[in-house]
Amino acid sequence: MRFVRNESNLKLDNRTSLITPKYSYFKRQSKTFTVSAYARLSRDEDRENYSSIEEQINIIKEYAESRGWHISDENVYIDDNVSGYTFDRPKFTEMLQNVDAGLIDVVIAKDLSRIGRNNGKVLCLIEDFKKSGKNLILISEMGGVYDVQNDRDDTIGITTWYNERYVKDISRKTRCNMLSKQKTGRLIMGNFYGYEKVFENGIPKLYVIEELRGAIELIFKLYVEQGLGRKKITDVLNSDKYNYPTPSVYYQRKHLEKGRIYKHKVQNLWSTDMVKNILENDVYCGNLRVHKKQTISIRGKAVKLPEEEHFVFENHHEGIVSKEMFKLAQELKAERVKCKTTKTKRKYIFGGMCVCGDCGGGVSGTFIRRKQEKGYECTDYRRYGLARCKIHEISEKDMIIHLKEYLKLLRNNFYEEIGKIKLNNTQNKTKINRGKLERRYNILLEEYKCLLSQKIKDLSTATSEEQKEMIENAYKELESDKQNQIINLKEILSKEDEKIFEDRKQKVESAIEIFDQIINSNEPSKFLLNSIIEKIVIYSDRTIEFLLKGNIERLIKN
Repeated sequence: MRFVRNESNLKLDNRTSLITPKYSYFKRQSKTFTVSAYARLSRDEDRENYSSIEEQINIIKEYAESRGWHISDENVYIDDNVSGYTFDRPKFTEMLQNVDAGLIDVVIAKDLSRIGRNNGKVLCLIEDFKKSGKNLILISEMGGVYDVQNDRDDTIGITTWYNERYVKDISRKTRCNMLSKQKTGRLIMGNFYGYEKVFENGIPKLYVIEELRGAIELIFKLYVEQGLGRKKITDVLNSDKYNYPTPSVYYQRKHLEKGRIYKHKVQNLWSTDMVKNILENDVYCGNLRVHKKQTISIRGKAVKLPEEEHFVFENHHEGIVSKEMFKLAQELKAERVKCKTTKTKRKYIFGGMCVCGDCGGGVSGTFIRRKQEKGYECTDYRRYGLARCKIHEISEKDMIIHLKEYLKLLRNNFYEEIGKIKLNNTQNKTKINRGKLERRYNILLEEYKCLLSQKIKDLSTATSEEQKEMIENAYKELESDKQNQIINLKEILSKEDEKIFEDRKQKVESAIEIFDQIINSNEPSKFLLNSIIEKIVIYSDRTIEFLLKGNIERLIKN
């Protein structure tokens, strides 16, 4: 058996390998072994109840020294400000990889909650340590030291259940606390470009940053008074005439001034997304708008809330533009959106196949208003304008015409050779998606199995009916939650199997048949195009280069 890390989850790999001796074997032999320390702290946790990072490390090293063990600095792993609910932690991942590689024999942590607060994953991790012969020691667990290889774990399931319930309770309280502050107009988080957050008597206030005021005023003036679109505005902002820093450049500069590292991506050029965010944010006319998003579950994705559920506080701070100017900008945006909107969603048949021949970036679908038809444009040009690339706009209709002529030419010149090439129309994306879902399903089954195994252990040690009832109730919610996840995923897998079956029903066709279907259709299907086209390169002079799948491309070049 071998100890393997797979993304944020742990599982056993049945490939044979050298089995590391059990921890008890270390004590009987003089063989040296490597001990590591792991510490974690989340800012969501109550720091009065949990040791700081430094204290955790000191406690671990003191315990190691009492056993005659030494922990070197390179074997100290720390995840600061990281939730225990996720197992996808940088140093935690690195440590487990070293355990798997045989570089670490013993891991010491303060308690089980430092290892993790996800019940199923923690139980599986403990089981993996046992089977791999590695040891995990928790100094302050279950009323004393807990040693995975040498101690009984009859009540460890209750501990992991409590740890998970704790983090869920903290998450719920945090959301309630934030909602309470939002209702009173309290600024909680977030940076607003053009404003500085200053705390007065513990209450955050917004004040205009004078060096950035001009950037906000210019964006609204160009949009409302001169009628420029977002891309044209980015051209102006990126020109030599103005030198306003982008939001990320400004925040990076401020972080450096304070001796801090700015961890987010820095964009030196203004983009259409930046301009859009400023034009649509009513903070610039003096309003504070909160409760725009809500996170339903721990580590879950924030969901946008409808506008009627927002909390809006007018005249909260000094506005950079007038309310009239902001209102005109929203009306103008609504008119432009109305002009662009169509009844049906446009489908771009060459989507995902095209690249820019000039800058090497992507090419995405766009609606050409002057022609009132679908087309394609360099993504970097659309976002950053002339500062990044040139105009590439080309209609889908013209691309189809060029492709058909190209395929006719190939068909006539290489008819017999192309006819011998067989193309399988099975969609790889469906198979890949099915594989990911299947791996997740197997992980859920493994976690559920660990829960049931631990529940049986806990019940076997119960000395009264009251204790049994308490254990049953503790596991009831966890089992139900895991069962629901398994059932839902099984239904999704069943649907994916149907898709794969339908794909397999598609016959394996020759390249010449695909050529004919594309040439004879008014608008070829994306499915057919994907079966022969590897990539389409579009240049600013409207030149199009079609690169076909490997076997066809080799035939043409030979």
